[in-house]
Amino acid sequence: MATQEITKLKEEIEVLKADIKELSSSLKEAASAKADRTASKLDIFDNLSVDELKTKLYELKNKGLDEVGEVETKIKNDPFKSVAITFGLGFLAAWLVKK
Repeated sequence: MATQEITKLKEEIEVLKADIKELSSSLKEAASAKADRTASKLDIFDNLSVDELKTKLYELKNKGLDEVGEVETKIKNDPFKSVAITFGLGFLAAWLVKK
């Protein structure tokens, strides 16, 4: 009886190994595809002139400032929630650093 259980356990471990290999392969493919998509998005900047690049940079800067403004507004509207979230993230970071 113990031999059957050991044999079954070995079979399940082999299946698990195969599943892990397949998952690893899938993750590599997904990461590669994501990297390719990101690289193709960056290719659009290759053909731009300096003035066009400056314009794009200015637009991105303004968008970032708008996002920062939204965060500031949310913090002002609910400061206790903001403090609680910040405390939680700090606690989590400290706990992770300890390990």
